[in-house]
Amino acid sequence: MRGKGWIRDIVSHFLILVLLGTGLFYLRKKADEIPALASMEHLDIAFYVAFSLFLLMVIVFFFQLFSSVKLERFSPGNPESLARLDRIRRFRLQKGFKEHRWHWPEYREAIISYFAKDGWESKEDVLFDAVYTRQRKIPRFGKASLVDQIFLFYHPMLNVIIVDQMLKECEKQIEDNKEASPAPRNRVIFLTDMRNREEVTSAGAGVVNYLCVPSDRTSLYPMLFDYEAARLFYPLDTTMVPRRHRLYFWLKRIVFKSWIRKKRIAS
Repeated sequence: MRGKGWIRDIVSHFLILVLLGTGLFYLRKKADEIPALASMEHLDIAFYVAFSLFLLMVIVFFFQLFSSVKLERFSPGNPESLARLDRIRRFRLQKGFKEHRWHWPEYREAIISYFAKDGWESKEDVLFDAVYTRQRKIPRFGKASLVDQIFLFYHPMLNVIIVDQMLKECEKQIEDNKEASPAPRNRVIFLTDMRNREEVTSAGAGVVNYLCVPSDRTSLYPMLFDYEAARLFYPLDTTMVPRRHRLYFWLKRIVFKSWIRKKRIAS
């Protein structure tokens, strides 16, 4: 899926690259034809730098050209916007997911158990299905140890209002515990087996639009696992997230999707 006007943007960028490339090659050719300019060492360096920058622009252009998604703020109350969000393939799980033999209550319990392993400690919380923390191995010299944190939240009638409320509750808990249990990297996974696809897509818009930076030096990365429609929503724009956090969230999302795939194969 691409936003409106993407063809015009691509064509305009392509024309700019053609003009810049043609101009650089023409100047280089003319410089070689003039002995006084051809013997200038600094001129060669300037052309090397110019061609390197041009090559970088070409790489960025091809990255944009083959990118499957153009960033867009999806409107939860706009059917056309939700339809565009529903068509994005990257949020769909692999083919054959719906045919596995796992029932939802069993699958939900398996997900909660999955995060209870590997050194994650459970915290009691009445608002969430489960909250887990794991201490990071970073010396703090007398300060409270840093932790990674995961919130799991299930709702049978999920919508964008509930998603927004729970994201704010996550932000509040992170802020309230920043002294006793500081958690720079946080994840929240929304779980639902609701069969109203449009309503779940609306809730997914709240996840996809989220910018993941509730406060300074703190990141909160949401995902929404739509069991019935076999979709996994996550934020599209993570540019404000620190790079080390961005890599961490990306790896954890890949691992979680891989676990879902293995569960389907094993069922």
